[in-house]
Amino acid sequence: MTKNVTIRDIAREAGVSIALVSFVMNNRIEADGKKKYRVSEATKERILEVARRMNYQPSSAARMLRQGRTHVLGIILSDMANIFYGILAKEFERIAHKHGYTVLFGSTEEDPERFDALVKSFLEKDVEGFIVVPAHGSDAGMKRLQASGRPFVVIDRYSKDYTVPYVLVDNEEAMEQAVKALRSQGATRIGMVSYSMRITSMTDRENSFAALAGPDSPIYHLSFNSVDKDAEKAVDDILARGIDGVITASNVPSVSIIKALIRRGVQIQKDIRIVGFDYSNVYDIFSPRISHVQQPLPQIASTSGEYLFRLIDLNEKGEDISQINEKIILKAKLI
Repeated sequence: MTKNVTIRDIAREAGVSIALVSFVMNNRIEADGKKKYRVSEATKERILEVARRMNYQPSSAARMLRQGRTHVLGIILSDMANIFYGILAKEFERIAHKHGYTVLFGSTEEDPERFDALVKSFLEKDVEGFIVVPAHGSDAGMKRLQASGRPFVVIDRYSKDYTVPYVLVDNEEAMEQAVKALRSQGATRIGMVSYSMRITSMTDRENSFAALAGPDSPIYHLSFNSVDKDAEKAVDDILARGIDGVITASNVPSVSIIKALIRRGVQIQKDIRIVGFDYSNVYDIFSPRISHVQQPLPQIASTSGEYLFRLIDLNEKGEDISQINEKIILKAKLI
């Protein structure tokens, strides 16, 4: 077996001290911002050349022990199979890489116990910060996060019970766009399909819909774990009421409702118009194409990511971040 090259081997080959090699390889700077050792460019280049020639591979574990840092983030989302969260995950990974971090991902499937288990697991792995989408009823996990003192940012939903920064979309304004679009397409009797879980992204959209559409416009609630089954019942009532326009509060219910309508011989975008929240490639197969509210996913990721890195930096400097609870509201658009 080939022996791993150490900084001791490099020091011997370069004719310098082990401490000097360590300084050069780790680019060490003291707490006062000054370098502990003075080293000429020629000596530095000689050490680096020896390291390259000997194929030196630094130990990330050792470096983390020296620095007391892991450079790992914990990202806890809802449903990684959903294209909405898949795009966010890709953006988070890109942003983390830009900052020299790696990412641990977890998916809760809207299960609060799973959320708490992921928080506990990621804390045990010493992640430096979190971006999370807490499932409804995730009090245990949220309390665990706050008690840990680790920086974290919540996206997609909010709660008045916790002091934490939030990055959200203006759901009320987005619903106004959706209702206006549906009516402009000729729908006169409209309904809404939402999730039964009481997360704020759903309830905000529902409240806005009810205010705009009126008390005679029904809202159907589908369970996260039985969307297709509940969609069948909802569609039977939609047809019985003579509803000709439907707004769906998320892309997964959209697809379930569309499938149930087609099974009953309904012509989508002719007999019944649909406007959805979030993209699904199913929308593209209809003519006219199904409009949907597009949330600014790259902006959500970049805003929450940069905010988290700011919190991590403040935390490293010993600042109190426990009372930071800014709520950042972003705009969605209908396309």
